[in-house]
Amino acid sequence: MMDRDNIALQWDCNAANWSLSLQQGHDLINEQFGIPFFLDQLGNIDGLEVLDAGCGEGRSSRHIAAKGARVTGVDLSPGMIAEASRKEIDTPLGIRYAVSSCADLGAYREERFHLVTSFMALMDTAHLALVLREFFRVLKVGGKLMIAVRHPCFFTPGFSLYSNSSEARAELTVSKYFVGKPYSEQLKFSQQQGCFTVTRYPYTMTDYADAILGSGLTLTALNEPRPTEEMCQQLPNLRFWQMHAALYLFIQAEKFN
Repeated sequence: MMDRDNIALQWDCNAANWSLSLQQGHDLINEQFGIPFFLDQLGNIDGLEVLDAGCGEGRSSRHIAAKGARVTGVDLSPGMIAEASRKEIDTPLGIRYAVSSCADLGAYREERFHLVTSFMALMDTAHLALVLREFFRVLKVGGKLMIAVRHPCFFTPGFSLYSNSSEARAELTVSKYFVGKPYSEQLKFSQQQGCFTVTRYPYTMTDYADAILGSGLTLTALNEPRPTEEMCQQLPNLRFWQMHAALYLFIQAEKFN
């Protein structure tokens, strides 16, 4: 397993180009599908204290702050936090950013936040059980946790997608679901870009459930959203995920005591 410093360095190397890619609108699937669904699931968060965990360059934090929440964004990568802070200066939303591992949120007291969010970050985060215990600790009683990850059943270390002009003939291959070891993935948002190197942690459905329940949180909802017909018309790449498999897993938990 890569240590914390190496993971942070990897994301530091990605930070400037990753931030530019998002700013230029290259991550269309998340922008048109994942983020709108995630924000809708949050409901009314006006005035709430929110911790956005694994915030990267701050995209999710900015969306959440735009709904009226008072947002604190944390990420392991100083480079990503620098990008987030730069964008906060350019367009102030009152977001506070800090470099922090999600597995060690010691800078924040117990029961500090009404809501903890994590959008597309936990599958890139080590020590899942420690992370969830920290989320439990910093949540107020009655507070909620909202998580979005790539669907673990389909995005495995042996993932491959073969597509052609007929969506009905597209094929998805998954393997090594239980491998349990981090692996390196080359990711690009568009054909015009270079690749980003990302370390993935192939957590299973059981891993997520065990970490949540073991932290003291109560699992209250799971959701595997499908793209709407309108989304597929606007972004044809979503047609496969409407017809054949789930792209995201959304998880909601609450702290009752």
